[in-house]
Amino acid sequence: MATQTANNPAREKMLKGLSYQKSGEIEKAQRCYKQVLKKSPNHPDALHLLGVTYRQQGYPKRAVEYIQKAIKANSNQAPFYANLARAMMDIGTDPESLLAVCNKALLLNPKEREARNIKGIALTQLKEFNEAEMIFQELVVEYPNFSDVYHNFGNLLMEADKAEHAINFFTKACLLDPDNSNNFIQRSRCRMKLKQYEPSQLELSEALERFPGDSEVEHEAARLLFCMNESRKSVEYARKSLNSDPKNYHKAITLGVSLLMLGEEKESLETMKMAQRLGPQGSKTIEWNLSLAYLANGDLENGWALHKARFGDPSLQVADRKFEVPEWTGEDISDKTVLVWADQGLGDALRAGTMLPELIEKSGKVIIELSEKAAKFFKYSFPSTICRIAQVDKDLNATASDFDVHTNISDLVEFFRPDLVSFKNAKCPVYSFEKERAIGYLKRLQGHEKKPIIGFSWRSRNLAVNRARFYLSAPGIAPVLESRDAIFVNLQYLPVAKELEFFRSKFGDRFHNLEDIDLFNDLLGAAALTACCDLVVSANTSVADMAGLLNVPCIRFGQQEASLLLGQQNPPWYPSMTYMHPFLDRPCAEFVPEIIAAMNQHLEGWSPAPRNARLGL
Repeated sequence: MATQTANNPAREKMLKGLSYQKSGEIEKAQRCYKQVLKKSPNHPDALHLLGVTYRQQGYPKRAVEYIQKAIKANSNQAPFYANLARAMMDIGTDPESLLAVCNKALLLNPKEREARNIKGIALTQLKEFNEAEMIFQELVVEYPNFSDVYHNFGNLLMEADKAEHAINFFTKACLLDPDNSNNFIQRSRCRMKLKQYEPSQLELSEALERFPGDSEVEHEAARLLFCMNESRKSVEYARKSLNSDPKNYHKAITLGVSLLMLGEEKESLETMKMAQRLGPQGSKTIEWNLSLAYLANGDLENGWALHKARFGDPSLQVADRKFEVPEWTGEDISDKTVLVWADQGLGDALRAGTMLPELIEKSGKVIIELSEKAAKFFKYSFPSTICRIAQVDKDLNATASDFDVHTNISDLVEFFRPDLVSFKNAKCPVYSFEKERAIGYLKRLQGHEKKPIIGFSWRSRNLAVNRARFYLSAPGIAPVLESRDAIFVNLQYLPVAKELEFFRSKFGDRFHNLEDIDLFNDLLGAAALTACCDLVVSANTSVADMAGLLNVPCIRFGQQEASLLLGQQNPPWYPSMTYMHPFLDRPCAEFVPEIIAAMNQHLEGWSPAPRNARLGL
């Protein structure tokens, strides 16, 4: 063997270069391969391995160039095609081209591991999940310690909406290759998709210790903390990540949205503008977050101009409906029928509905499509309209054709709320409630002429970690009921029996729960009961929106919300509302004394006269 090597200096150089390459001494390996190529410019192995070293150094285009030369010199080597596919994947080559190269490798050697692995990746990108899954399953069996295949199998399951199964594969990849930070990052993204924030926090803490100063891990930590509404910590990690990678627009977005939730509106706007300069032109994700930053700074003109970008942001779950008729753009519609449709939640639709009287005045006829319970509520307030459930197929195409133009209810702001002055001049309230029903409820509240009636709600039904930190438990809101002699009325929809029993046992006749009202499904009933109140104290839910819609004084507590506050201390949408923001670094229960102080201020010099006037008494 030694004699053969001595008689073959090219082979000796190749073996030496390969040894250097395996030990991570890439530049020394390159010198060896270049020396071989100096004497034999078409040496296929030297061309191939030199190309691989360039890929290892982060130069995939140069790698492709050399590997293609190697294939030209010898087109019968499966590993050449496999490594070409790997370098092409680094460049961002389309999956169809990757698939073609991998298939060439597999024609030469059907068991070529890397070609099969990359073929599975390409098939995943093409959403050919079944075939990709078969490939990865075979590789897992044949190569049980091949960390890449576990990572790629996890990615496949994520793409196929099987994130709950993907966790196991990413965890296995972390165990097999604990020095690869990408395994930890992908596992975190999988956890985030499943809203498994606490275990992800523990795993990312380990990753931060294992990979100190790793910009990608820090970015993932910032994203997780943002989802958990840990805004202060999110800003800390997002700032570190962006400082290490100042041209990464994704990281600029993360810092921008984290600053927005922290209440740092001006810096958030500047950061989002930076993301726009760095990112691809026309990115809807950037435009949507930039819209929120403008709105948080009170710049309604620029904020509303970008507000429709939400339909193109893949991270948002909004219903982007499709129509054969044109969208209303402000032209004369006095002889037209307009369809109004909603794309977000009930609270957003109720808030935007305050602009409907102005649209009704301009149009010949208005049709409003909403959920069934919302449609009933809207119909009572706007009897001249047709209110119905959304007429759509599974792909969100409109199935009705009895209208000339359409408009999204939230995007009416462009025409009717272009600036803060327009909010001040808007009529309030525009919604109606059933007065006889409300008076009937009032009569059941004994002592209402001598004591204030305070409606209260403490949480949403969505108790995900990122929301729950701004909610209260039943014991958490109890000090509000203890703070004064008043009539406290439950406005919490879908309370659990244990919560109601707590209030009954602790407060007796001071606590009122009208069990014959379905506060979740019967919006007219909820409105009638809300109208009986002198003050509503509520978490950031549709309970607070209902109070604002009826112009009932309300204390709302919750996180920063750009589209609601529009750069103001209190929502311009609701003149009667005080919006309070709980502490960011302490439990919401510790903020209750602040709520009580605001409540007492509202009720100073209380009289039943405003409530009685609202009810027509």
